[in-house]
Amino acid sequence: MYKKVTILIFILACSVSFAMGQTSFPHGEHDPYSTPLQKEKVLKVFPNPATSRINFQILNNNENSYEIIVYNFLGKRVDDIKNISSSVTSVNLSNYYSGIYIYQLRDNKGNLVESGKFNVIRQ
Repeated sequence: MYKKVTILIFILACSVSFAMGQTSFPHGEHDPYSTPLQKEKVLKVFPNPATSRINFQILNNNENSYEIIVYNFLGKRVDDIKNISSSVTSVNLSNYYSGIYIYQLRDNKGNLVESGKFNVIRQ
């Protein structure tokens, strides 16, 4: 009898926790635990992976000046490209080692606009 009651309580607890996980958000509300809504891309990075040069193309430039900060995978700042206002900026990768790099696109006030990663492959 004790085992049956324990199993019944366990099944009831599992079904309640599962039902609570199936929450719907009416009226366009956003689930605070889900990933944020996708923003429109501002920067296109190509080619990725890159060998000798990488291009950063600013899409929809509203006469803003941007800065691109590049970090290696350990978090060390590797490059800082300032006052980018043209649509395509090319970066020479001769001083970069093979690996994954993280970039941040910041506006002229220092606000983070977009971030991403690219891969450098040495042959």
